[in-house]
Amino acid sequence: MTEWRRLVLYALTDALAHNHLLVGTIAAYLPREALDPDLLRRYLQSPDPDRYVSREAVQHLDGLTGARTKESPEPTWTQVGRYIARELR
Repeated sequence: MTEWRRLVLYALTDALAHNHLLVGTIAAYLPREALDPDLLRRYLQSPDPDRYVSREAVQHLDGLTGARTKESPEPTWTQVGRYIARELR
């Protein structure tokens, strides 16, 4: 039972982190597409959408959209986004 609990709780935290990255990536993308800020706040059910937009989410979005970064080496999440975008083509 102890091992099961450890594995389940570990998987739950992984799922939470993944969902947070996904929401942050979408929250960073929509303003780039000129979505009304009030609509974004309503969708996210938050008066402060920026709380969802982490540095990793922006890096992930840059990779997905093919944006060029000035950082060297390229951030991990940017590389992950580029890989996903390349695989979906």
